[in-house]
Amino acid sequence: MRLQPATTQDIGFVRMIWAKPRNAAFLDVPADAEVEDAIAAGDILLWHDGTAPVGFAYLQEWVPEVWGLRAFATDVRGAGKAFLDAVLVEVFEKRGGHRVGLDTTVDNAAALRLFEAAGFRREGVWRECWRRPSGDWVDCVFMAMLRREWQE
Repeated sequence: MRLQPATTQDIGFVRMIWAKPRNAAFLDVPADAEVEDAIAAGDILLWHDGTAPVGFAYLQEWVPEVWGLRAFATDVRGAGKAFLDAVLVEVFEKRGGHRVGLDTTVDNAAALRLFEAAGFRREGVWRECWRRPSGDWVDCVFMAMLRREWQE
């Protein structure tokens, strides 16, 4: 498996993974223009098995050296840890990041386990921070990792 930048030919794959019911319950799907801009900026990365992409990560630089993981999804169960490790190398080593943050809904147990196992720390709960497509509001957990914590 390897991490590689998405291209405009990958938009269909990214949107397909994003819209899968198990992901759509936890991720809001952005407009096509946002996805295209993120791909052009090199901020959507694919997790590739050598034949085809099996996941994607969407990074956003919030302020210099502070990155956000806007979205992270894979189509292969059990691939999350290696994929997340590769994304962290990208943020901290290749992009010179000092900090990476993310949020996930309080009921996304698999994501919480994955991010905590990788070393992310919970920094707080945002009450009713996201409205699901169903119309229900849900609380979100904000998590982050500093470069020095990643190096430990």
